[in-house]
Amino acid sequence: MCFSVRNPSVRWSYVATKLLQVLGCLFYAYYVFVRLCIPQFRSVSMQLFDLRVMVLCIFNSILPGALILFLAFFAFLHCWLNAFAEMLRFGDRMFYQDWWNSTSFANYYRTWNVVVHDWLYYYVYRDFLWMTQKRFRATAMFVVFTVSAVVHEYVLAVCFGFFYPVLFCLFMCFGMMFNFILHDRRTGPVWNIIVWTALFLGLAVLLCLYSQEWYAQKYCPLQEPSFLDLLKPRSWTCYIQSSRAAEDV
Repeated sequence: MCFSVRNPSVRWSYVATKLLQVLGCLFYAYYVFVRLCIPQFRSVSMQLFDLRVMVLCIFNSILPGALILFLAFFAFLHCWLNAFAEMLRFGDRMFYQDWWNSTSFANYYRTWNVVVHDWLYYYVYRDFLWMTQKRFRATAMFVVFTVSAVVHEYVLAVCFGFFYPVLFCLFMCFGMMFNFILHDRRTGPVWNIIVWTALFLGLAVLLCLYSQEWYAQKYCPLQEPSFLDLLKPRSWTCYIQSSRAAEDV
């Protein structure tokens, strides 16, 4: 049995530095939303669905989406987890690996968040193979993706206060597809560029659609919504006049 090495003492200056870095990332993320996201999505939410507007919205969301990705990674996976690992005196700090060098999505999933990946691998993937006597590896992979997608979507639904399964659909469709297409046999810088391009576009889609739904929920509230209304995206049918939106902001 392997035990994690414990540090003899806590470096409180190190803890304070990491927590201050988390605070700095939060302020930077706030600045990104105020300067790059809110002006764009507030105006987009005043219009009916249009393919041209949606494409422009997605491409305009690439830069803020990339910045939010880096801030979230640095703030949580590096600063936050290292701060608590230091306070708990854990010597093992393998929270992530060099995911930025990934030439396949399979490697990206393994290295982006090592803690979550290891939990899913040992307690979902391997246990499922053990129960099925290693006969359904593809099904085990599907179960892992489903559990991860459901948990991520649940977290977003609780934080936003509405159900809009964009992340679930992207994860279950494109995430699984890229996992098998961009596999570990893909090597070379060009595949790393493809991985980064797919990440940036996926994050832009998430940022654009969730922001539109946020403003639609704000501008077009329902007095007595039914269960079906709670499941149906409000941004598909919400349309307001620009003057009314300007008064509400």
